[in-house]
Parts: sequence; C-alpha cells; structure tokens
Amino acid sequence: MIALLLATATAQARTLGGDLLFSTDTDDNDIRRTTVNGWEAVSEQLDLGASLNRTEFAALGRHARRVGVQYDFHAGALLSRGDLGVERLAGREYVSGNLMVETYRGEWTFGAGLERALVDSERGIALGLAATTAYLMADWSSATRGAAVVLGRTAYSDDNDRNRLRARLWQSVCDCGVYVQLAAETYSNSRPYTGSYFSPDRYTRALAGVGVRERTSAGTFAARAEYGVQRVDGEQQPSHTLTASFESPRSADGWQWSAELVHDRKQPGYTYSQAQLRLIKRF
Repeated sequence: MIALLLATATAQARTLGGDLLFSTDTDDNDIRRTTVNGWEAVSEQLDLGASLNRTEFAALGRHARRVGVQYDFHAGALLSRGDLGVERLAGREYVSGNLMVETYRGEWTFGAGLERALVDSERGIALGLAATTAYLMADWSSATRGAAVVLGRTAYSDDNDRNRLRARLWQSVCDCGVYVQLAAETYSNSRPYTGSYFSPDRYTRALAGVGVRERTSAGTFAARAEYGVQRVDGEQQPSHTLTASFESPRSADGWQWSAELVHDRKQPGYTYSQAQLRLIKRF
C-alpha cells in the first residue's frame, strides 16, 4: 500500500513527504508513528493530498493503520483544511480526521473546527475509545503582542463530555525574537474518573514563560519554556511545558526538513515527551 501511494504521489503531486513521530510518558506508553503523504496543486486555491500511516503501541503489542485524504483551500481572507480517513486497530475500523475553517479581518482571526481521534491512553486503545471535539477560536495579533481564546467541547465514546476553555497572551520583548507569554486552560468532565484516561471532575492550569523565534539563512529556530501550577479537583501541583523546533529553508532542488521536541507535565505525577521529524520534497 505504501509503495502504491508513493508511486501515485511521485507521478502527480507537487509535494511528497514523510513523517516520523515517537512519544513516551511516565506510564511507559510508547507510541511510534510513520507517515507518508503526497500533495497535488489542483488550482491556485486548492491542494489535494493522500496519506498512509502506521502507529505502533509498544505497551499493548498492537498497531493501527490509517488511510486518509486531505485538502487545503485558501481564497482571499478564507482558509480551510481538512483530513478524513479510516483507521484500523485490533480488527475494528474507525473514522478519524479533522476540519477547520478560518477567516481573517485585519488583525483578527476567527475560526471553527471539528476533530475525531482515537484515545491514545493504554486503556483507551484497548477499548477502542474515540473522542470528537468541536471548537471555536478568536485570535488578535499585531507585530508585538497578541491574544487568543479557544472554546471547545469533546464527546468521548464512553459517554463522557468535556467542556474546555483555553486562553493565551503574549508580548514581544525586543526585535531579537524573544517574547513572554501567559497561558491558561480549564475543563470539566460530565463523567469524571472513567479509569480509561485522565478525567478529573475539574482541571485548571496556568503557566507563564518565555519564548524565542529566530529566522536565519540556516533555518528557523523556535523554543519556549513555561512554568506554573495545575489544580486538579482542588489539589495544586507544579506544571511545565518545554518545546523546541527547527525548520530548514527549502533547498534549490526542493528538499526541506523540520524537527520538533516537546516535554510536558500536564497531570499530577505524569510527564509526556514527543519527538517528530518531517522531510518533504517539492517538485
């Protein structure tokens, strides 16, 4: 199947790419995902794509395979992207993907989206649980400062519903690419403590940090460090998020690569780490 996708993409697409992802956490839930994809420019406004990936869940000795189709549409102040696919895990098939629409009005961006994915906790994978999320967002950004708010609702296939609110404020410090940021989120679950994934009655997290984004002839480097507190059903504990990424410029023959690292402590006594590498070729 991968060979067929590569042959089709090479013949027709203007972009061919690959993606490697590895994640681990304090529960030893190691996940490895390999993806290949191809894109073709149908018009100046519309790109169409296809992808194939394989995800290995080491703790369970299982793997999932997914075939998907994608689109990317932009016209004036309107942008829309989507991905629709079928994922097969443990002999069962699941529909997964995402859809987003954004519109730009001066310094404002307004958007809405819909996402559906498998719950990747160990028990969630074993039970084949899925989560469907709908959200609305508003973002205001200038050259030196910005703010964003995202309001979402997630429906889990075990009849738990989660309402979530996220907010972010950032301020540039200098022309060197350094900025400071405040971020907060809060959510509640209609059926707390399901036992299949982290689902307290109420969760709140507030972080403050500093970041940098620097573009040079060698590529674009970005990093962010945020520290703060999380409160789970009234109990307060430390929390942090560390990220770093690099994106190379496109070479003369169309090659480009990027890498990203994430380390997050977003639950009491729990940390999550992820590394991702992407390689694309434009024709």
